[in-house]
Amino acid sequence: MKSIFRIICLILLIIVLTHSAIAEEVYLETKRGAIQKIPIAVVITGDDQELKSAVRKVLVNDLERSLYFDLIANDSLRLKGVPEKLDEAMRGQLISSGVEALVVGQVVRDGEKIRLDGKLYETGSGELIYAKKYIGNNNILRRIVHRLSDEIVFRMSGEKGIAQTRIVYVSDQAGRKELYIMDYDGYSSKMITGNRSINISPEWSPDGSRITYMSYRDGNPDVYVVDLNTSRRWRLTDYSGLDISPAWSPDGNTIAFSTGRDGNAEIYTMDREGKGLKRVTYIRGEDVSPTWSPTGAEIAFTSDKGGSPQIYEMKSDGTNVRRLTFKGDYNSDPAWSPKGDRIAFACRSGGSFRICIINPDGSDLREITNGPGSDESPSWSPDGKWITFASSRGGKWNIYMINADGSRLERLTNNGSNNLSPDWSPN
Repeated sequence: MKSIFRIICLILLIIVLTHSAIAEEVYLETKRGAIQKIPIAVVITGDDQELKSAVRKVLVNDLERSLYFDLIANDSLRLKGVPEKLDEAMRGQLISSGVEALVVGQVVRDGEKIRLDGKLYETGSGELIYAKKYIGNNNILRRIVHRLSDEIVFRMSGEKGIAQTRIVYVSDQAGRKELYIMDYDGYSSKMITGNRSINISPEWSPDGSRITYMSYRDGNPDVYVVDLNTSRRWRLTDYSGLDISPAWSPDGNTIAFSTGRDGNAEIYTMDREGKGLKRVTYIRGEDVSPTWSPTGAEIAFTSDKGGSPQIYEMKSDGTNVRRLTFKGDYNSDPAWSPKGDRIAFACRSGGSFRICIINPDGSDLREITNGPGSDESPSWSPDGKWITFASSRGGKWNIYMINADGSRLERLTNNGSNNLSPDWSPN
């Protein structure tokens, strides 16, 4: 779901000149209906003030990003330990403050070991809803708190939280474009390629166990896969020309990608091992950036067959091709929403690129980002509430996340390098 037209041009420049930064275009959206937020309070107890502060910060940020809760400050609330049930006085204090649920976490440091005793209460009855003990160390403290946050989200909403999800992205911090994975909030980044080549266009498999991407590792721009459980990586394509923008089908059995093996870029599909190659598009012009609908029945893609890059849609077998975008002279890199109700894409506006969204039937086109620089390479959070994207608004390219309605912008990368092409994990 990356800006392939500009990527192709930039890759050609890279081959001739250097490994200069690739700026990709993309735009995205997620529309959520108004939900009644649950007033909730968080109390962290323990003797280690620094540890308490760290746990509270992560937990509060996670709960706020879930968009299910309204965090209520209650500095006067005092607890010793973690009670089995809220007493009458405490319930009255919480209810008078409008708090409907209370999270209590007791943290204890024992040498290198950290224990977090987390509990969730319903304030009306004072009853315990959820309780679990987590044990770890400083290296996995954030992960432990993310797990507690997701449990709270599930117990209170019935929906899976996103605090344990991750984002794969491209960064030149090591000199070349390598793939990195970080937590959804920008922490705990680690390199996963390290081949000192050009690696771009990463995308998670539906089960989160593999990532497919384009790499020059063996000299030619081909599609590769890395298995995150075994660290095994292998090449899926070995054709002349550029093979780029791989996209997994929802069942994880098929990969759509764009290849220049026929002279111009066309969309093909293959199985997860690189076999069963099948050409899907037979359209004059460049056809790139495939993205599957959540059902797997349709594919949206970018084509310039009409004279400029625009968004098209077709059945996954290549039939019933129709154009979706007509406004603007450059629309590319579609990204289908997790619920299938919207398609996000990159739209050029005033010389820069913004994130735009449109219904799958081509109606209700909206531009949802603004500001300096360009906003590109969007990817939906698995709950459909957030978007991660790359932006040059700070000078260098960095990864941001933003609420699907265009609010609550948050910068995720701050490593002083160019960071591009984020893709949000499914779980």
